[in-house]
Amino acid sequence: MIKRIYRHFSKPTNLAILNGVLIAILIAFNIYFQAFCIPTTWTIIALVVCFANTILYPILDKTKFAPLTSFINGITLFVFIYCVIFLEHMNLLGLVMIIVGLGLVTFIPHFFIIQLIWKNLIKPTVRASRYYFLTAIILCIGAVIYIGQDYKKAINSIEKFKASNYTELDKNFMTEKILGMHFIYHTRFCEFDGWRPPKHEPIMVIGMWFNDRLDPLKVDLKTRLELYKKFFPDNKYKFDCSCGIEYKQDYHNDDLWKK
Repeated sequence: MIKRIYRHFSKPTNLAILNGVLIAILIAFNIYFQAFCIPTTWTIIALVVCFANTILYPILDKTKFAPLTSFINGITLFVFIYCVIFLEHMNLLGLVMIIVGLGLVTFIPHFFIIQLIWKNLIKPTVRASRYYFLTAIILCIGAVIYIGQDYKKAINSIEKFKASNYTELDKNFMTEKILGMHFIYHTRFCEFDGWRPPKHEPIMVIGMWFNDRLDPLKVDLKTRLELYKKFFPDNKYKFDCSCGIEYKQDYHNDDLWKK
């Protein structure tokens, strides 16, 4: 039985269809349950490229596009590793929920991680593709290390911000993300946390992971919002689309938005 399934999905077209169905399931579940909320613009573009490549690479594996698809697969591997880490405690809960079927969705990223490593590193169709895959992995490792250092610098900026009694802020990409935590930017997933901040910025989350998951700005949410509006007055801080369909009314009617 297992051999028959393996032979079936060894065919490029069948594997491409399977990958497409699994990605569609992931997207549908995120739209309804909002585990990852709404990705930022650059993240959406990256996901479109990575997901499209995941669907098409089995078909393009033996074409002149093989080096490109292998390189993108290396990036995609990090995307799915990120998903697994972000949903960390759901991995155990997913084992329990397999009984009702929903838990299987939790392990779709795990399936893609195994598939990408097998098809691009262990048993690549074109041997040279392995090097493009590894090159992408090395670049991603470099990128996440840089993000961790950039977040560390932002922590120092926030410490100076607090020392100035919240009057002077080094405004940059990362300090904006830190000020917007918990009402704009989602930092971690919890199925019991009510309405969640609507935006998901992986760069900020990765930066936190490399710095003991530290939120350096220890103020209540209303104060945080006021500081954000003061230093980033042109930025939107409340959005039409909330995170988590079942908590939509809670988000829009929260006292946080009332002056």
